[in-house]
Amino acid sequence: MKKKIAFVIGNGPSRKAVDLYDLHYTSGVTYGCNAIYRECQTIDVIVAIDDGMIKELEAADLGATELVIPPEDERWEHPEFNDNRRRSNAGMNAMSEAITQGCNILYCLGFDFLLGGEASVDNIFKGTKNYGKETAANVSDNNHRARYLEWFAKRNPDIQFVMVVPNGEQTIMAIDGDNIFGMAMDTFLTKLEEETNVD
Repeated sequence: MKKKIAFVIGNGPSRKAVDLYDLHYTSGVTYGCNAIYRECQTIDVIVAIDDGMIKELEAADLGATELVIPPEDERWEHPEFNDNRRRSNAGMNAMSEAITQGCNILYCLGFDFLLGGEASVDNIFKGTKNYGKETAANVSDNNHRARYLEWFAKRNPDIQFVMVVPNGEQTIMAIDGDNIFGMAMDTFLTKLEEETNVD
């Protein structure tokens, strides 16, 4: 199978180490979530599932960026995973969209629910428009979100999920999956530099 790379960008603070504009100069396709357009205007695809962000994005000048708004039913966890379906998160929907568009290697940035402590539920856009308490995650949700990622990866066994985490960071959420890998941020930045410096 030919490699098609996606950069799936959540909005956890750990991704601040990456200049999102550098991703534009790679062979990968960028999939961002929600308000990411406020920070970077070269994201290829933006996915949103919350009504407030959807309205904001529909009114914004996104240029060449494709806006993906999943149907209402897809904004909830898959019923095969959980009969009592919880609201999904835009990051998981962005992964799904990348796979639908043919990507099979997903570098996932800013998925901080895999990390420990209060920082695991922080958000780069916290406290700004459409990022109030009603949309905030709780530390108590982290294990459930990790299990959903684990289930999703097993459901897509031909896809490689590379979770980029801060250097030396140990994820507190053990993920059972032959196709889920961890990568230190420095390793990712080195690979990114090598790709963007190729003539």
